[in-house]
Amino acid sequence: MTTGTSPVARSHRIKQGKVSLVGGIAVGIAVLVLWIGITHELGADSVVVLAAGVLVAAGVAAWIRRADL
Repeated sequence: MTTGTSPVARSHRIKQGKVSLVGGIAVGIAVLVLWIGITHELGADSVVVLAAGVLVAAGVAAWIRRADL
């Protein structure tokens, strides 16, 4: 195949929509709620564990935001 004739010759940036943002936020909140529930049941609810849960929830939300193209 010659250069420029491939259907994927140029990479076009896919525009992420508002749905991706809302989905990421919703999943992040759900992860945080589950984290808090599990740590409470295990008796490990402290500020440090809550901060770790916020970081995990933010990471999952960012992952969903980026992966939902």
